[in-house]
Amino acid sequence: MRVRIASNSCIKGTYYRIVLEPSFKVNIAPGQFVMLRPATPCNSYDPLLPRPFSIHRVDQSGNIEILYKVVGRVTTILSMIVEGDEVDILGPLGNGFPVNREVVGDNILIIAGGIGAAPIIGLGETLRTNYPDRPIVIILGGRGEADLLCVEDLKKTAAEVIITTNDGSVGIKGYVTDALEEYLSRRCDPGLRTTVYACGPSPMLQKISEITGTRRNIETYFSLEANMACGIGLCMGCAVKRRDRGYYLVCKDGPVFRGDTIVL
Repeated sequence: MRVRIASNSCIKGTYYRIVLEPSFKVNIAPGQFVMLRPATPCNSYDPLLPRPFSIHRVDQSGNIEILYKVVGRVTTILSMIVEGDEVDILGPLGNGFPVNREVVGDNILIIAGGIGAAPIIGLGETLRTNYPDRPIVIILGGRGEADLLCVEDLKKTAAEVIITTNDGSVGIKGYVTDALEEYLSRRCDPGLRTTVYACGPSPMLQKISEITGTRRNIETYFSLEANMACGIGLCMGCAVKRRDRGYYLVCKDGPVFRGDTIVL
């Protein structure tokens, strides 16, 4: 469908927030995504293919917020769109983060790196509303201060926000996985169930899987990043290997998977 742009602005550096104004109410689960293509009036086939974007959250008016980073031609075009322009979207798509009582543990740990922070705001807000008595700890990382997104919003949701940067400009110097190891070793009761939600690049998720795999009472859920052309399982371009046999499609079976079901 084609939707109007309510706003599109730079939040810091090369990171932008675009707000889409659908013509009807859309029900969205934290972790779902949309396929988005700028509707350029001069050439409706440029760009030809849409791109996947995680849904940041839905505001009180029902508008859909998306965070994105300008990294190439399509996101550069997207950054130049202004209020009142239109884009084509397909969605919401995929399976989001599970937040049912059978999944959510006594401790809730959310980990995000860089633009991986995009979907965890909605996740954190949902968990805080549904489980107000359970502690939520968020570990947020980036290369430097410029890559740390939504810190103040996260502080409103979590009991604690742990910041890491590769260059040490803010918070702990190192990776989110360093902070994760310290937290699990010294501050997390191994007798309690802990649910870990994570979104970020594959090497980060792989390291989280290695760290948590050696400990009991921890269940992980990963939101994967992948290139895709359709978003509905037709192009087969976003396959991820299963632990048992065969492959999942990130767009159709994910983008959120239980950590022990996939090979990163």
